[in-house]
Amino acid sequence: MYRSNLYVFLILLLSIGFFACEQIPKMTDSIISEEEIIETPHDMDMANMADVNGDQSMSDEMTNNQNDSTVMDNISTTPSNMIPVVINELMADNDNTIADPQGDFDDWLELYNPSDSAVMLTGLYLSDKEDNPTKWQFPDGTEISANSYLIVWLDEDHDNEDATEGLHANFKLSKNGELVLFVDRDTEGNEILDSVEFGEQETDTAYGRLPNGTGDFQIVKPTPGEQNTAQ
Repeated sequence: MYRSNLYVFLILLLSIGFFACEQIPKMTDSIISEEEIIETPHDMDMANMADVNGDQSMSDEMTNNQNDSTVMDNISTTPSNMIPVVINELMADNDNTIADPQGDFDDWLELYNPSDSAVMLTGLYLSDKEDNPTKWQFPDGTEISANSYLIVWLDEDHDNEDATEGLHANFKLSKNGELVLFVDRDTEGNEILDSVEFGEQETDTAYGRLPNGTGDFQIVKPTPGEQNTAQ
């Protein structure tokens, strides 16, 4: 009787052990599966957030770079070897041809930009003295538009508080003849970009390039701000 009970107890113990051995892996797999179900979306969300944040960072960096580039484009100046602007026309004795914004009939000079792009003149110079090529500097932000003309009044009104409109240089032209220089920036060694030497001029007579923008200087019809034409 005692042995029978012992055998039954051993068989029961073995059965319990066998059942436990079979169920533990299943329970472990179930637990792992539940953890995967719980954790995987979180991990995926975190990964997605990282990707989104990474993409956003890259996007922000690209935007910032573009903005920086735009800013740089806005403040940059045209390289010297790419400045197409020329002295195109001048008048050394303006008595009744065209008045400046202040109503005065002063000497004037016309620049012409034949290119399809605007050119920034900041840092460039005009002068009537070969030994002083940096006599008058264009104000910051001075720009000449594409295929356009720009008038500079040579009237010594650069320090005149009333001469707030228009470009006014610190020298005048001599009707007896002289030299005018268009000069590059200090950083470029003040290279002479263009020049014109003229002799004695008559009153209200213009001296300009013909053909317009490219030809030799000669007496032309006064056309400030417009294409040069023969007299």
